[in-house]
Amino acid sequence: MTAAARAAAASARALLEPGARRRLLAVGVAAALLLGAAAMVVARELVLTDPPRSSDPPRSAPRGADELVRFRDTAGGLSISHPAGWRRVASPDPEVRLLVEGDGASMLVRMSDLGVTVGPDGLRDARKLTDKLVRSAGQARQERPPKQVTLGGLPGYLYLYTFPDRASGGRGAHAHYFLFRGRTLITIIFQTVPSERLAGLAPLFDRIGETLRVTTL
Repeated sequence: MTAAARAAAASARALLEPGARRRLLAVGVAAALLLGAAAMVVARELVLTDPPRSSDPPRSAPRGADELVRFRDTAGGLSISHPAGWRRVASPDPEVRLLVEGDGASMLVRMSDLGVTVGPDGLRDARKLTDKLVRSAGQARQERPPKQVTLGGLPGYLYLYTFPDRASGGRGAHAHYFLFRGRTLITIIFQTVPSERLAGLAPLFDRIGETLRVTTL
């Protein structure tokens, strides 16, 4: 485990165990069904509050987005699809399981060991951690309050925020999922630059998110 990963795990334990050390309840079938009924989607619920800052209308999904290919991580017990036209990018971070990009958009999938089990009944405490992680992004501006979601059968939160993009000098946008599978935190980040493109790409991001499949390890 890297130093950053150890620090994240220590932070998670501190935030998720405010009193005596205790294990939070694992995901139960009934709770998962209740959470599934409350699942949200990027396109329907999470559209930027600010009007477009340029005169150009938001572009739609990238060319070739209709065709998806599946990425399988057998060791991590996870699979998800992405547009066939997006290219995979190698990451030096061992926690990054997938990084793909195409036409000004990208998707990153990361798996981290929290060091403590999180289930539906522990999401309120887990919110302290996810809030902290978003704040640590630096100059992140949330465009909607975080929403409790279920994706791939996992409970978690969805954040929508914009951030300064150094390359363009403008702002990009993240649709950022934090999903909890026992001791594992799975994060899925959809990125668009500029931020105004999010509205056009949201249906594609929703479609990709619906392809997430996970197993219990």
